[in-house]
Amino acid sequence: MNVSELFELTHWITKEIEGAQIPQKYQALHAIIQQHAQPNQQKPPFEAQKDELINALMNVPLGQLTRDQIEFLSHLGIADAVGADGVKDIEDILYKNVIDVATSATKLQQIIQKLNEGIQKSNQIKAGLADCVFEEEYEADNEVLMRVTFTGHALMANITDFKSWGNIWYDIGRGIAMAHNASPEDIKIVGATKGSIVIELAVIAKIAATASGIILAALKVAEKVLDIRKKAEELRGLNLKNEKVIKDLEKEAENEKKSGIEEITVNISAQLKIKKDGEGDKVNALDKAVKNLVNFVESGGIVDFVMPDEAPEEGEPDENKELRVAFQEIRQLEKKLGLLEHKDP
Repeated sequence: MNVSELFELTHWITKEIEGAQIPQKYQALHAIIQQHAQPNQQKPPFEAQKDELINALMNVPLGQLTRDQIEFLSHLGIADAVGADGVKDIEDILYKNVIDVATSATKLQQIIQKLNEGIQKSNQIKAGLADCVFEEEYEADNEVLMRVTFTGHALMANITDFKSWGNIWYDIGRGIAMAHNASPEDIKIVGATKGSIVIELAVIAKIAATASGIILAALKVAEKVLDIRKKAEELRGLNLKNEKVIKDLEKEAENEKKSGIEEITVNISAQLKIKKDGEGDKVNALDKAVKNLVNFVESGGIVDFVMPDEAPEEGEPDENKELRVAFQEIRQLEKKLGLLEHKDP
């Protein structure tokens, strides 16, 4: 995460956490639960405060953030207190894992303390960076930063990996660029970091939209495939004598994956009005890009997108609206797939 993203995150916290009065809503619920914990005290209902807090937590737009921003939000102790994770904790504290009312009050107070400490740290960072951060500037209008992280089985551990993944990303960039009548040179490297190697690419919005569309479609295919494989695992756990059922399911998973990837190319070609007859080179390049990008993501590689935080002028359409929606869907699917992968069958 670069400095400008960090600075934007602090403003996001001010608007979406402080501005939505999340700490105050937690405090209102805590005050009533604390009253329930006191002997010889009235025990007023707390449903209204609980519902108001849960509604506020679910409306926190975490999907607007990049992976790095969400990870930093976790380090601040804020991410766990909002969104679906925050709601789960509230339900656990109040209903599912209740020891006694006093313990519930204590756990709520701990969340409030961590939340307030995180907000305080964010405000300190914002104050320290004020007048020191400049907006990212790109060579072309409406460019998007595409951040590619080589991790998992897509890790660059040596120069051979570097060459291999470099060739693969050339084919990805070339295929998507050609689909938009652009060239690989139009995808520019604007930054790189160490650790798990991260390369930052500046791309025009339509190329980012196609890349995000491929990733989103690939995640939907992966969800279907994973669901089929989970069912096969469940049947295997039953120790059935008929192994053919399990093998058929595993074969179906592979067929679903293959047909799903082929369908991605067909759908994107149709969206971009690329004709198989007469533009076969574009279709072939796009098909190669799709397969390579799907393989990269399946191997553990990460592709994230950072858009300029510029609101359109009044009366003008938001050209990046579809991109933002796609990014949010990608975040939700990634999280869902992560839960499926770690859930015991």
